[in-house]
Amino acid sequence: MAPPKPANFLARFWQTVRHTQKILFAPTTPLYVKTALVLGLLYCLSPWDVIPEWVPVLGVMDDLALAALLVAWANRMALPDAPPEHAPHDAEETPQR
Repeated sequence: MAPPKPANFLARFWQTVRHTQKILFAPTTPLYVKTALVLGLLYCLSPWDVIPEWVPVLGVMDDLALAALLVAWANRMALPDAPPEHAPHDAEETPQR
């Protein structure tokens, strides 16, 4: 059973950020995922953009859209150290023959 989602926006936002951080620093996360997250973050912080920051609205929106897409992508991934929901969690639940 999945944990209940917090009703508060800030709590959900913080939970999303923490999950993305865990995905980024997990040793079993594939290298291409880590690379995409780091390069996306560097792009958002970089002064060189596809749409410069001085362009009203669009200059900031491309960075925010990329950051939102990367975080959403990372949050769709399961944490590598989390056991599957349908698998038994300890040996007592596994039938022995």
